[in-house]
Amino acid sequence: MTRAICMEDLKDLMIEENIDLPETEDKSACRNYSKNIALTVGFLLGVSDESLMKRLDNPDEYLPIKEALEKNEDAVAIRHLNNIRSNLILHFKEVSLNLRNMNATFIPLDRTELFKDDFRVLNRMSIYIITGKPDINEYLKRINNEIIRRIDKTEKLFPDWVRFRHIRTMFIMPNNIEEESKKFQVYQSLYPFQRYFYWREPFDCGYILSTDRDLLTVIYRNGNEVFTDGDRVCDASDNVKNNINEFINSASKIQVFIDGENADPYRFASAIESLKDHEIEKINKIVVYYDSEHTTKAWTMLKHFTYGVEVETVPVERIVENKSLVDHRLVMGVSKAIYKEDVDSIILVSSDSDFWSVIDASEDVRYLVMVESEKCGHEFKNLLRDKDVFYCYLDRFITPDDDKFFKLVFKHELEKIISDNFSLGNARELLSSVLHSCRAGVSKAEEDMLFEKYIKTLSLRINADGNFVLEIAA
Repeated sequence: MTRAICMEDLKDLMIEENIDLPETEDKSACRNYSKNIALTVGFLLGVSDESLMKRLDNPDEYLPIKEALEKNEDAVAIRHLNNIRSNLILHFKEVSLNLRNMNATFIPLDRTELFKDDFRVLNRMSIYIITGKPDINEYLKRINNEIIRRIDKTEKLFPDWVRFRHIRTMFIMPNNIEEESKKFQVYQSLYPFQRYFYWREPFDCGYILSTDRDLLTVIYRNGNEVFTDGDRVCDASDNVKNNINEFINSASKIQVFIDGENADPYRFASAIESLKDHEIEKINKIVVYYDSEHTTKAWTMLKHFTYGVEVETVPVERIVENKSLVDHRLVMGVSKAIYKEDVDSIILVSSDSDFWSVIDASEDVRYLVMVESEKCGHEFKNLLRDKDVFYCYLDRFITPDDDKFFKLVFKHELEKIISDNFSLGNARELLSSVLHSCRAGVSKAEEDMLFEKYIKTLSLRINADGNFVLEIAA
């Protein structure tokens, strides 16, 4: 089993001076960065397929994204509109001279070599931007209006967690067209493949379409916001995943033990999501120990996201308020698995070193420890290294774009809190109570009408103070 030594952990080691050390790859902290958002934006900007693909280690990664986007009419329209917009600004003098050329050498804009392919696609979509005027700004205005009409329809192309307003801003050119065009001309080398987007203050930040992290960092900054959803775009390194795969594939019987007080259920769900089907099948059981009063209830819902693997959730009561027994129960559970259930491989999920004794005492058992980088102390990582125990960072596994586990937990907790704090009881009984308070005698037909019009249409809205209020039909 290959040991995992992190670059950020090297400062914990005692290293003699004047010794040449080999280059060390960051085995646990190094992460793969997703590129789907960046490639989608690159397509919309009008960057050529060849240019996008040549920047990828695996060019085929772009093909399914391209295929899906080409089926979206608004995405295709914006791609070609922005391509024309970029080239109009970059070749302003050349195009202006041609538009003002009244001689026989005049070539209509939509037939020039630089623009004809884009115009052909737009014409097939019944999008016509030829103005018949020699003013490029008139073309830009028409292009801008077409993009404004369509950009909001592309929101569905991006994950829910992305602030789409920052992507939208990229494609909306300000009304001061001449000033914006001049800025693009001056700083054109900073824009990806010289494709225009609104960039409030261009600066040299490299190729911003390299990864989703690079792009989102720039465009969030463009909107005076800091991009903080790094876990959405960064995944554990291939080296880490290969070590985990090797650990699982070489095991006979695996059980996972989780310290629910010192681990994040959503991170763990992401780690499970990264495993292949045959690897998940090798896990015999997942046991979660959690403090019933101080731990998220999300652990109790994990069983819906482990692809058939048994999940045992063990609530642990506190004897005294400031002392948890979770660590003790976890050690007992691991010991039972080793000595009574013939488990030869254990995955421990916790950033706490309190269970170190069970690792130290069981020589013939293989361990993989999942910790969180900000919670795990250097001393504990030193112990793991000295024992040749492989560890990885749980918070380096990418969170899925469609985080179904979080959504399930969120909806469950929302329903619970609403039901605990708000209840109108039975709908028919509510209507009867209202009629009784009104001291009104109504027929069965009128009662049914009132039920349909006022009871069934009751809705919640949020007032100006941020409070919920019931809204009754007028």
